[in-house]
Amino acid sequence: MNETMETKALQASLCYKDLTDRLDIHPNAKVFFNLSNDRQKMIEKSCYTHNPFPGVLKPVLLSLRKKAVKKLYEEERILQTGPAAAILALDAALTQEIGCLRTGNNQYKDIYCDVDLAGLQVIRLYMSDYEGNKEFIKSRYNSAIRVDNALNGSFYKYKTADNRSFSAHVYYESQKRIMLKTLGITKNPDKFTFGSMPFDKLTTRKAVKKWNALDLEEATFENGACGCMLRTRDEWEATEVGKAVCNMPLFRSTKVSDSPVKKLNYSDMSKGPLSGIKVLDLTHIIAGPACTRLLAEAGADVLMIRRGDFIHQEQAMLELDGWAGKNSIQLDFNVKEQLAKAKELVKEADVVVCSYQRGALDKFGLSEADIHALNPNIIYASLMCFSDTVWANRPGWAPCAEDITGLSVRNGSLENPVNLNGVPLDYIPGMILCAGVLDALKKQLTIGGSYTITGSLTRGGYWLHECTDMWENQTAKSADNIVYNKNIDTFNNAFTLVKNTAVGDVYFPSPATNIGLENNYYRVSNMHFTDGNTSFKSEK
Repeated sequence: MNETMETKALQASLCYKDLTDRLDIHPNAKVFFNLSNDRQKMIEKSCYTHNPFPGVLKPVLLSLRKKAVKKLYEEERILQTGPAAAILALDAALTQEIGCLRTGNNQYKDIYCDVDLAGLQVIRLYMSDYEGNKEFIKSRYNSAIRVDNALNGSFYKYKTADNRSFSAHVYYESQKRIMLKTLGITKNPDKFTFGSMPFDKLTTRKAVKKWNALDLEEATFENGACGCMLRTRDEWEATEVGKAVCNMPLFRSTKVSDSPVKKLNYSDMSKGPLSGIKVLDLTHIIAGPACTRLLAEAGADVLMIRRGDFIHQEQAMLELDGWAGKNSIQLDFNVKEQLAKAKELVKEADVVVCSYQRGALDKFGLSEADIHALNPNIIYASLMCFSDTVWANRPGWAPCAEDITGLSVRNGSLENPVNLNGVPLDYIPGMILCAGVLDALKKQLTIGGSYTITGSLTRGGYWLHECTDMWENQTAKSADNIVYNKNIDTFNNAFTLVKNTAVGDVYFPSPATNIGLENNYYRVSNMHFTDGNTSFKSEK
């Protein structure tokens, strides 16, 4: 057995106890963390299979996969596999509790979380594959070419005039244009891509060097893009926004009204514990979709609202993984009739999840308050980079959250900061928000009420600091909830094949948990996704 994974299982056990204590959520099911003799070889082998990219990007993706999987089996300076396993286990346990409440069956089953597969969940971005739709292959290839440019702060940091490090985070073309204009770079943004990166890095380095770091950070946010001075943890904790974020709970659950206990009895529970629960998905890129994907896997009817079809999304490179299990409806809120349709869907939904920048939907009458007014029994969940703090209106992405909270510096050094493996500050905050939604659903079934759940990428990142602190101060190096070679059907494959989706046949990373059911395969069938729908139910 890999000793590093043994350690990560212990870290998972520690983080799970911390989660249940700090959130005061104590599920009835017993939770176990599973280790397998064969899992490492299986995951390493998977790097070489199901690589969808043609041409120059095929070896690039393979390299990213191999590096990410290699790091999965190395010691972590900042804990991420253990926390990911812990929050996934809590999500699974809460999902089972909702199923038991709905059916009246109090026979709780043990929850198992595979530690290796939990680590795989935070590098999902590199692992998904698709076959059969040449137009989507081209679309995602072009998306990757655009997003992997010299302003991709996950890979490229630049020194400023005051010798600090600055990273830009621009994952939409509109923000790239803003960032280039802020820096005074006159090159056509459409030609600032992967292919021209060596020259663009030199240009960007010279432009950033003209600024002091905090002045450039302020100008970037003021102009509507995202970039930050890399901070130490102490520096983050000393800022006004850092103090506000660090004082937040992992998710804030606010009871908005005293609506009566909700009746979520549903005759057909074959899709899982969340069968028939309607989730309206107003999310994009990775973090928000990670939350709603978990709800979809557990059986919820998740309907995404998009302006265009899946194949032609601008950031198809970053978004494919988040479509699993969902249906999509195309609506343009600037069209009166289509906005009215969106509001009808809000009235029909049990849950609305939003991850767009604060205020982005207010002009359409779809603010948090508007949504609660449209549906007094709703659960409204929000996930932003800086939450509802003094920086509530600023855009932000997961790598920015790593850089600004001190994680990149702690993972490397101030002189040589190193981002974490994969994009944990997308996936882990999404998993945390999912726990908040599930907890609110459980409350609706027991005490009633409508709720707002507020999450944050930076607060999720700060939890990784706290988890690492706990481990460094831990004296007991054993746990009674670690098991070996548990035979759960979906644990035995790194990839799950989902056939005939809106973009062809897709391979997604397999789930890391069961939900207390003997057969875990219903979660696989739940990963199918369709496009061009008119309602929550799939029209495939």
